[in-house]
Amino acid sequence: MTKVEATQAQEKFSELLALVEEGQERIVIESEGQVIAAVISYADLKRLEALEDATDVADFRRAVTESNAESYSVEEVITEYNKLHNTDFTVENILND
Repeated sequence: MTKVEATQAQEKFSELLALVEEGQERIVIESEGQVIAAVISYADLKRLEALEDATDVADFRRAVTESNAESYSVEEVITEYNKLHNTDFTVENILND
């Protein structure tokens, strides 16, 4: 991982992109000692997204297990919301807005 100051990153952006593309280098951009951004390869981004998706699936499975398979339809959730908030939402007007 390479750290660069924001001003240097602006001046040498094309060179930094080449480093990321060619060597799978990760660039961390700092401003006044604070990390503000990172430049990573597209492959790294796809791996990160896959990890996030896997975490979401695991969280969903855990929630289903903990709920003892109890579930609610969208209509039931909207009905309860309407009761709590004195609103009149429907699936149709939510989807069409």
